[in-house]
Amino acid sequence: MKNISKLLVVFYLLLFQGSHAQTIVSGGIYQNTTWTLANSPYQINGSVVVFPGVTLTVEPGVTLLINNTSAQDLYIETRGTLNLVGTNQAPIIVKTMMDTTNIGWEGFKCTSTQGGILNADYFHVSNALTPFAYESALPLYQYTDCRFSHCGQAISVANEVILNNCQFRGNEVAIYGWSYFNINNCYFKDNNTAIFGYSTAFTLTNSAFIENASGVVFASGVFDSMYIADCIFQNNQSGISGPNNGLIENCTLLDNAVGIQGSYDCQIKNNVIEYNELGVNISVHTELTNNLINSNMGGVRISDISSSANAPTVQDNEICGNINFNVDNNTNVNYSLLTNCFCGVDSATIEQYLIDGYDDITKGLINYQIFDSSCNNVFQTVMKFNAPVGLNDITNLDIAFQNPVGDELIFLSNNGLEIRAITIIDPLGKTYQLGFNSINIFDLSDLPQGIYFLSSINETNILRRIIKI
Repeated sequence: MKNISKLLVVFYLLLFQGSHAQTIVSGGIYQNTTWTLANSPYQINGSVVVFPGVTLTVEPGVTLLINNTSAQDLYIETRGTLNLVGTNQAPIIVKTMMDTTNIGWEGFKCTSTQGGILNADYFHVSNALTPFAYESALPLYQYTDCRFSHCGQAISVANEVILNNCQFRGNEVAIYGWSYFNINNCYFKDNNTAIFGYSTAFTLTNSAFIENASGVVFASGVFDSMYIADCIFQNNQSGISGPNNGLIENCTLLDNAVGIQGSYDCQIKNNVIEYNELGVNISVHTELTNNLINSNMGGVRISDISSSANAPTVQDNEICGNINFNVDNNTNVNYSLLTNCFCGVDSATIEQYLIDGYDDITKGLINYQIFDSSCNNVFQTVMKFNAPVGLNDITNLDIAFQNPVGDELIFLSNNGLEIRAITIIDPLGKTYQLGFNSINIFDLSDLPQGIYFLSSINETNILRRIIKI
């Protein structure tokens, strides 16, 4: 019995030593004050105001519990200075006491007209309508290792934002605003909208967007430049919407309703785009190159093109195994998609998954090639416009020429064949009929640099790729 009593005493002593007193606060801060880790957590039972000329410092590791049991309009306002700066190992945690998956308080407010200054970094803030509301917007919002959860509009950008290693979960809008965005190694999950931007310049790298309604939305044209690289977009309603004036590369887009929607004036290259309802919907002056676009419900849709002058370029992609279509030409413009591999072994198989003028007379036609299973070697070519249609018209001649070429295409020894006329086609299907300067030598100086196809020699059909440098 005596031993049991001793054990109980030891248990209660350990329990007392392991617990922290909870500090209750509300009302005005009229003198310099520090909320210490030793007195944490701090329960905010009413709104708090830091008055002019006064500094409130919250130590790293402190927890602020917003008591929203009776009211959801509490706030912490500074008309003086509020320092809310944690560390990587000891972030400051701010959250509501009840219903922690919804908005439950107003957030921090900075009244700059009365001298308010709010310094915040290395924090976890939750459940605020507007986590940090500045009466006069800051020229730069810079946060590192911060977390925003279940807030209304987590960050409102007025000029520039720089984010590193931040997380955004369950917010109505994670990032909204104007001008310069620089976001690296961040994580966005379960937000209604992850990023909604009117951008001057936009850089997004090494970040993940998981199960958001909208991933990245460009509300208007990017004035300066856009760069998105090494990111993953998975299980979003839309991954990237309206990208323009820049580059998307080395990203993975999986299981989204739409991977990339409405691109224009941008490059999309070296990405993996798979298992989406629609892989990509591209438009004006998009360059879609070297992507794996496989196993989506729909692969590539081309939309909102009025003429070949503003048509996108689609080349050197693997577009295979998409359920409803590999390419849907939703325009009346013709396209030569000659360098793309569709993984079919015959024209009937490939045609089944190309939606063009053969299926709907309002649409333009699509030229394409048949590759082997490795997608490296061309078997045959189908030319539906600007050349004879079908496979049986192609004749392989034993020819050789210098390649890449400069301003002259020079045919080498070709068993005595004198080549006097050739036809060259660019990737958009434009045809160039060329006569010889001298036998077996042709002037290409008027052609821009790029990839072309030699489609006939002396009016005999053939197919060879030409690289003009």
